[in-house]
Amino acid sequence: MKTGTGDLLVECKETPTAGYGLFARTLCTPSSLLFAVPPQALMNIRTLKSLHPTSGPTPLTATQMISLHLYINRPHGSEDSPDPHYGPYISTLPREFDSHPLIWIVQSKRGMESGGVPLLKHLPPSVHACLVKLHDRFCQDWDAIRAYLVGNTHSVSSSKAIADCEFIHLFKTPLSTSPPVNTRCIYYRLKASKEDPDNLTLCPILDFANHTPNGLHSMTPALSEADIWDSAPVKQIGFRFLSPADASVQEGEEIFLAYGAHPNRTLFVEYGFVNESLGNVEIADGEVDVQDVVESLILDHKSGVFVKSVLEDEGYWGDWTLYCSAESVQPSWRLITALRLHCLFVSNNTIHHNAIQSWHDVIAGKREMISDGNELAWKESLITICDMIITKAQAGLDSLENDGPEEYGDSGSDRWLPWMCENIRTLWREELLIAAAVKERTLRGDDF
Repeated sequence: MKTGTGDLLVECKETPTAGYGLFARTLCTPSSLLFAVPPQALMNIRTLKSLHPTSGPTPLTATQMISLHLYINRPHGSEDSPDPHYGPYISTLPREFDSHPLIWIVQSKRGMESGGVPLLKHLPPSVHACLVKLHDRFCQDWDAIRAYLVGNTHSVSSSKAIADCEFIHLFKTPLSTSPPVNTRCIYYRLKASKEDPDNLTLCPILDFANHTPNGLHSMTPALSEADIWDSAPVKQIGFRFLSPADASVQEGEEIFLAYGAHPNRTLFVEYGFVNESLGNVEIADGEVDVQDVVESLILDHKSGVFVKSVLEDEGYWGDWTLYCSAESVQPSWRLITALRLHCLFVSNNTIHHNAIQSWHDVIAGKREMISDGNELAWKESLITICDMIITKAQAGLDSLENDGPEEYGDSGSDRWLPWMCENIRTLWREELLIAAAVKERTLRGDDF
């Protein structure tokens, strides 16, 4: 890999608040080649396959294979990685992840109560639900890796095969500007289908790039022939990264990587941080998952089971949100659709498929609404939902405030606890502010 002054326009430096970051070594004009990583330096399913041959009916996925390789070759203590292939790179990766929420839930399952485990009770329900899903994926992947180790003892000694596994899994989910993200991997086209989950890689140097929510000074991956022609690459290709196309980056300025347009809920669960606190809900991007509140609202009614089955059949069950952006503050279309059906049955004692033709006509675009009464009803339900979110958010903030100063102060090695408490406050404040803004618009009679 070329690392001369003209070939590597970035360098790693420590930042005041976000660990390490990438900074411009010199003036970078728009669309300059910042750095290029050769294919043999990337860690993905193609470069690792010869090192970890799989057999049997269930080969490892890219996520599992990368995790396996990191696990086998992880450094011990202050030592460097013993890996002859990627040792120097692996040695630069973080050694512990105690501040990551996934570690808290793993530790809680083992009966531990230290570190971030007490913070789990302070998470908003929607955030905790996402964290549980991440933990489920973690367990599935770890089971696959353990099964591989048991069946392929030549890859690692039996004593290492059953050791702790927190180190590996935080590198396991794809990261890029489009697919879902996690801490280290980036989307990298390797398969015929661009949606294939094995399209990911670990990439040296890129690891140090911090997230930016607004795209300022954000680098972009250069398009490969596989991207241009929408096909699997014929030969191994490297990875090239360009400076922003719309502005120059001055020497010494930090260069970021946009992890994607994700809500704070996703950033917190996948990465362990959030975007800065909402200062003005009218100009901030944010999203509130109201799954738990709406699900209870629907299922507590006598028609709930039937309404759920209809919504599931039509693809509208779940993924209900309130969101705000610079242009709008409103409920999602999926939420409006679910509330319209729920309110149709609240006002109608008859529960059968013939009663929902008007609702089907709305989702099919044949009519704008079921009726004036139904519009008033679902908006009243929306106000109720917002009130419940506001009440829970305020209670969450109060609980964190009451426990925070004493229980989560600076405690030895866990100096990240106050910072993480502030991240959780931001999650609650986001829910409160967005719910209040949606309620205000609804009471004002705005159209959605």
